[in-house]
Amino acid sequence: MWKITEEKFNKYPSQLKVAKKILELGLCIGKDKKIYCGDVEINLSSLARSVGIDRRVINSTIDTILKDDELKQIFTNIEPSGPLLKNIASILNLGVIELEGSGEKYGILGKIAMVLSDAKLSIRQLYASDPELSQVPKITIITNRPVPGNLLQELLKIDGISKVSIY
Repeated sequence: MWKITEEKFNKYPSQLKVAKKILELGLCIGKDKKIYCGDVEINLSSLARSVGIDRRVINSTIDTILKDDELKQIFTNIEPSGPLLKNIASILNLGVIELEGSGEKYGILGKIAMVLSDAKLSIRQLYASDPELSQVPKITIITNRPVPGNLLQELLKIDGISKVSIY
């Protein structure tokens, strides 16, 4: 998805910034040429300020996307994924594990799930950053209870994981 977007906007760096922000936030372009988060309309001026560009670039980006069948298919069908519980996990007595590593290795999630299952932890929420959008791919896992520190070494043994943080 990101490679397609990057190729289509290679001559328009400001529009590429807008497209990336839309993808990062899970925003969607409606048929009415407006930007939405779910069914909530996003203020284009606010979006422009957050990207550090003029509002007109947002409109140009929308036009570019809607004129291209491939980009239109992507950007008109994005859905937000909901709240990430990471920052409120401690309030809710949940655990947080952040893992960094390779986005190219197979079976990492399965191995992580086995380690957590053996420790009698269930996964309440899981978020994996897109390796094409992130320089360092991360997996954030929210567990049903705080994570014991001894799992850190077990998780680091998994091929493809280079860093583990437990909160």
